[in-house]
Amino acid sequence: MNRLVNQLLHRKAFLISLVILLFFIFIASAANYLTPYKDPYTITSEQHLAAPYSIPIWARIFPQYSKYPPNTNMDLKSPLILGNGSESFNGTAYTVELKPSEYENLSFPLSWNYQYPYSFSISFIAIPHGQAAQINVLLKQQNKTYFLESFVPSADQILYTYPTCPLSMGKTNSISISSESLSSSNSPYVSTLPGNERYIASAILPQLIFKPGKYSVIISIENIGTSPLKVYIYQPKFSAVGRAYGILGTDNNGASVFAEFVLGARFDLEIAAIATLIIVGIGLIFGLVAGYVGGKVDLFLNALTDFFLTIPGLPLLITLETIFVVSGLILKIGIVPLLIAIIGGLSWMGTMKIIRSVTLSVRSRTFVEASKALGSGPFRIIRKHVLPNILGVVFAQIAYDVPVVILTESGLDFLGLGITKFPTWGNMLGYASAYTSPANGFVWWWVLPPGFAIIFLSVALYFIGSTLQDVLSPYKVRGE
Repeated sequence: MNRLVNQLLHRKAFLISLVILLFFIFIASAANYLTPYKDPYTITSEQHLAAPYSIPIWARIFPQYSKYPPNTNMDLKSPLILGNGSESFNGTAYTVELKPSEYENLSFPLSWNYQYPYSFSISFIAIPHGQAAQINVLLKQQNKTYFLESFVPSADQILYTYPTCPLSMGKTNSISISSESLSSSNSPYVSTLPGNERYIASAILPQLIFKPGKYSVIISIENIGTSPLKVYIYQPKFSAVGRAYGILGTDNNGASVFAEFVLGARFDLEIAAIATLIIVGIGLIFGLVAGYVGGKVDLFLNALTDFFLTIPGLPLLITLETIFVVSGLILKIGIVPLLIAIIGGLSWMGTMKIIRSVTLSVRSRTFVEASKALGSGPFRIIRKHVLPNILGVVFAQIAYDVPVVILTESGLDFLGLGITKFPTWGNMLGYASAYTSPANGFVWWWVLPPGFAIIFLSVALYFIGSTLQDVLSPYKVRGE
């Protein structure tokens, strides 16, 4: 055992490949701890975490991405007070008291150091007590003012020539102004835009309003009644949905690509492990029987294997899956077990050929003939002499078959014929290729991680398999 370990540890390619394999096993095993998300493809609350096609947060080190904004959430504090009423702050709420026709502006400073965000919102709670009040919300940058929304009692809305929103007197008003919901029917600023811009205002407002600089969020309160007014304003907040997010950015739905990557790693490795056991199990049984028994049994199993080898694998996989979908059997079995069964049932032939070849070599050895002369039965000879001498090839085939399964499953997912409602590396590549364009930077952060993962994992397992075969097999068999 020590000699075996020393031989393995002196193979640099094996050590590097082992580290790569352990890395992917780690992220697959720790997927639930590395990301809080379970299925970004079907759970809508796990989407829209940031702008679609957001770059990774670390990519801002590159000049072309340096001004991309991250997600921003901040409390607006220390307002500049302007007006002829009175105002106080108790640590929780601003209290504004106004006589008829008086007004008070709370101007909160906002420093913005990025390009425009994907969207933005301003929210606060207003509780007005009195006859009638008007609350206006504005954004101001230097000499440019953007009149976002105006809130007045429903009975007074008809008095205004610009769009207004209803305000409930004596009640709690949860006010949230989002760029995605502003339109010509509720925003005075949007109503002044040219016709073509007015229709797409929700998409272009952040670009029209934001650029690096100093802003003010203004909450303007006016007493439009004939009796004193008291308004409580609870700490307003400003938030912006950024265009830089997380370790690997976002996809077309604003979902975390990193979450999809680690969940895909776990899913692909689980499928690969199960399907590989099926492949090696079938190949081992057929190969042992054909190689040891020989004769007509060998001819039959070899002919059967050759027949399956002549069938084009991918078209047959697609055909079988289509038949199961049309027949409705897939609903009873499930796409995952069906996919594992099809891949495992159609990929064992190479393993069978290799194990048969090794078994033929071991069967002719002197110690096997001696065991036969001592009266040992075939099952005992296979268990005691043949199987231990081909374990190196078996372990190597396990390492070889795992990337084959991953590549096959990823190919089906890429074509939209595999598991389409859960993140896999193949799905990531398939969806990314459908949405890639120069406008979104060819979504390299979405394409490269699964692509490199498949390449590195496949190469690592190849070197691990080759090393195990060289070290464990006394014959160093590499194929028939």
